[in-house]
Amino acid sequence: MIDPTDIRVGDVVRMRKPHPCGGTDWRVVRLGTDIGLVCQTCARKVYIPRGQFVKRVKLRLERGPEVPPLPSV
Repeated sequence: MIDPTDIRVGDVVRMRKPHPCGGTDWRVVRLGTDIGLVCQTCARKVYIPRGQFVKRVKLRLERGPEVPPLPSV
């Protein structure tokens, strides 16, 4: 299980249940209240609530790039 607060845009995660196309690997494309995911098999984009994402994710396969914090003005 991965830490739900340690998710980055660009991470590739494996979900517990397969997508109808048969794919289980997803790339994170959006963070917020909803998590945006793109299926790595068929390129379908879905949004799921963060709570469901935390319950459904199995493991992280690939780490996304680290984004440095924005400088304060």
